[in-house]
Amino acid sequence: MQEIQGYMRSVISLDTPIAEDNSLTLADTLQADLRLEDDTIDKIYAEHSKNELWGIVERFTSDRENHIIREIFINNRTMAAVAREQGITIDRIRQIKEKGLRRLWIGKAKRELLDKFDIVEAGAYRNSMNKFNEHGFTSTVEYIALRRAELQAEYEKHKRQIEIMHEQRKKCL
Repeated sequence: MQEIQGYMRSVISLDTPIAEDNSLTLADTLQADLRLEDDTIDKIYAEHSKNELWGIVERFTSDRENHIIREIFINNRTMAAVAREQGITIDRIRQIKEKGLRRLWIGKAKRELLDKFDIVEAGAYRNSMNKFNEHGFTSTVEYIALRRAELQAEYEKHKRQIEIMHEQRKKCL
């Protein structure tokens, strides 16, 4: 209890004045765009996702594949550096890495990755077909291009109207 009370003594209100004339508080010195809560949640989610991902990698790859994949993707080591450490060729490292990654894209590993991370492969088909049907049987890219052309034409029309009004005003003056 004494330890908790000790921590509480060092807690200061954000409304505590820090200027002699009480015109400036501690809260006034904080950034206006402080997103502490959002940043904290993002960090926790990122850490959780990272742990989930590497747990899946560990479960569905061999020890050697797991080690090589971790060295390359977590420790940002080159295949050449990993090859020197392992005493094998770069080509063999590439083969082991690719074999491990292939294991992650088949069967249970693939289903687990798709379920836990809503990977683009699953979402791309669903979203693309919805967009395709939603926009009169055009792809998303075509829709964006058509919409951009429409907006550009609308912009040009408004620009001409403003120029005409401006010229009419000049004539009146």
